[in-house]
Amino acid sequence: MLDEKYILSAAYVPEHIPKLMSFLSGGEPALLNKNYLYFKGENWLIFIGYPLDRNFDINEFGNSIQQVLKKFKPETLWLLTDEIPDFLQEKFKKLEDDYYYKLDIKNLVINKKLIKVVEKASDKLKVVVEKIYTEQHKDLTNEFLKTREVSKNVRQLYIKLPEYLKKSETTFLLSTYTKEGRLTAYYIIEMEAEQFSAYLIGCNSKINYVSYSSDLLMYELIKISQKEGKKYINLGIGVNEGIRRFKEKWGGIPFLKYRTYEYSRVNFLDYFLINP
Repeated sequence: MLDEKYILSAAYVPEHIPKLMSFLSGGEPALLNKNYLYFKGENWLIFIGYPLDRNFDINEFGNSIQQVLKKFKPETLWLLTDEIPDFLQEKFKKLEDDYYYKLDIKNLVINKKLIKVVEKASDKLKVVVEKIYTEQHKDLTNEFLKTREVSKNVRQLYIKLPEYLKKSETTFLLSTYTKEGRLTAYYIIEMEAEQFSAYLIGCNSKINYVSYSSDLLMYELIKISQKEGKKYINLGIGVNEGIRRFKEKWGGIPFLKYRTYEYSRVNFLDYFLINP
């Protein structure tokens, strides 16, 4: 039986959250050697190559990959890690290369300029913590996906996470509304891990644009996370220069290499299209 309490206490990336990843992938979660989490489907496997004890040994990791290949013989293996040993380089194709960003919030002192920005936004907007993904949220998501260039797997997150929001008691919407009730931006956040909160997705409107909506949401996410006793916020990966600048503006730092690899003919970025 999977010890979710242990996993959530040791988790440090969103992919360590069993219910979330199981829903998104459709795979059954399991632990290898009480240290590596993976998700298994009928003929595929997703391996989270960040050890729960945080002691990454590249040789031990390589042996773990060989172990699952030998045991399960998956047609496709997707691997998420910071590096792989040389002897696996020829077998695995690298798909993504980025960094996870985190914001330490335990003793965070927010820049005075950011406080002023948040105060300006607060004069025009209100923030609501909610569970209901409304028609306004759907419209904003559609607007966002039509006007921004996003990868296939990220697009599927925007499609799938609203459904997970209904099922999960630890997943919430942070939304900003004008005084007239128009939605200007939202985040979907996850609070189940013991040590951190996770920013999963977010978007802001160009049609109902209000300056600093995203800054107000970040400020509220910090307050909520501090209230819940989290040590830090996992801000996800850098994605592009604009998103990286925003995360760094708020004090986010790259803390862990994010790389995805595949061992099959099926592309990792196409996976969520195959499993809608």
